[in-house]
Amino acid sequence: MSSPSASEITRPRHGIFRFTRCELLGHELRLGYLLTGGPDADIAFEEKIHLPAELPAPDSSDPVVQELMDGCHRVFGVSYFKAALPARIEAKPVTDADADFWDTVYTEGMGEFYYRNGLSPLGKASFPRTSETMFRHESAKPAENTLVLIGGGKDSSLVADIVLSSGVPAVALSLGTSVWMTASAEAAGLKLYSITRQLDKKLFELNKEGAWNGHVPISACIAFVSVLVAYAGGFGNVIAGNERGAEDYQIEVDGIPINHQWSKTFRFEKSFHDWCDRHFTHSPRYFSLLRPMSEIHIAKLFARLPHLLENFTSCNRNFTQAATRNDPRWCGICSKCIFVYLLLSPHLTDMQLVSVFGKDFLADSRNKKTLEALLGVGDGKPWDCVGTTEECRLSLTALHRQQRLPELAAEIMQQYPDVMSGADFEQKWNAEQTLAAPHLLTKDWQDRLDAYIRHSA
Repeated sequence: MSSPSASEITRPRHGIFRFTRCELLGHELRLGYLLTGGPDADIAFEEKIHLPAELPAPDSSDPVVQELMDGCHRVFGVSYFKAALPARIEAKPVTDADADFWDTVYTEGMGEFYYRNGLSPLGKASFPRTSETMFRHESAKPAENTLVLIGGGKDSSLVADIVLSSGVPAVALSLGTSVWMTASAEAAGLKLYSITRQLDKKLFELNKEGAWNGHVPISACIAFVSVLVAYAGGFGNVIAGNERGAEDYQIEVDGIPINHQWSKTFRFEKSFHDWCDRHFTHSPRYFSLLRPMSEIHIAKLFARLPHLLENFTSCNRNFTQAATRNDPRWCGICSKCIFVYLLLSPHLTDMQLVSVFGKDFLADSRNKKTLEALLGVGDGKPWDCVGTTEECRLSLTALHRQQRLPELAAEIMQQYPDVMSGADFEQKWNAEQTLAAPHLLTKDWQDRLDAYIRHSA
């Protein structure tokens, strides 16, 4: 359905966003919210989150579970808060450190939403605070076994291969389901469990009428609910596949970096780790195994795994409920398709590229503007999970040095000679293949990652 015209828009005008009930019924988590205050009638929402039935259900009487449920309640609330952007939030008061965390999730974490709706992120969210001392819950140190977060793309597939190679017992976990999530997990050799969301239908109705709508920090939602699943199931680790380039943002507004990948950044990962540490003596460790790595390094390692190359896709069009394995694996024109093709191209033969992608995306004239944007000479970095300008320029230069540059890419390089790395290409290319970024890997996981990289060399 097309967006309503300016004269048809009827945005909700509520002044208060209230967190109401949060219940756990077996494997079903029910989260309640209320838009109230102001000239419009109250609107109550209930979201249902279905946890994997194959794993133990969380014990709702366990204080650790209750704390994690509260975290899920707050983080999933972004989807409903954004409909009206009320000036006041009503929830159980939390310490200053926790309130700062949640304020950040609802401002920086929603940065793209605010920017693309022509709004400033400043002053949009303020969670109630208390001066009372927070109780830190005692919990047993969990086992080393692992939940690997699977999204169907190259990064999570590589994580799965690294974890399996390390010998640590692991299963895969996804938020939502898709044929490519299943395919990538099976190809990696992991059993896949899924969490599903059932958003309140009233939210979709409001969106059709013109409610505020846009991007939310979904990886933050995944972090909280996956740790809840891990705790209930006795897993010691929840491992994501976010790399160091996720820190690269699109634009800065009012001193706040606006980043499509905010909840994939180390900033979020560290703040979530600190939230867990404030609340529990022990809890499953959420961290990204690829955090010290660049996209170029990841692409190089992934290109050596043919069984995974044939069972992944990064095209967002393949992650809808209606998608099937018979649908085109790549649209070939979105920024994700072009970025992944560009990053993998220097590491694959032309025959391998055709096998994986079907055709050369860098030779399609329709992709000129998108390729220019990825290279930093266009209309700005795409609003998508793509790498840095430097990574794209180095990959293009690598293709040029291999004398494999398609005509379209060659035209762009001729028009914008600065996109080609100079005499220091080798130094920069090698630097991209070193582990150099802040991370939360334990010594054991650092050793496992190092061993995997050495074995792949």
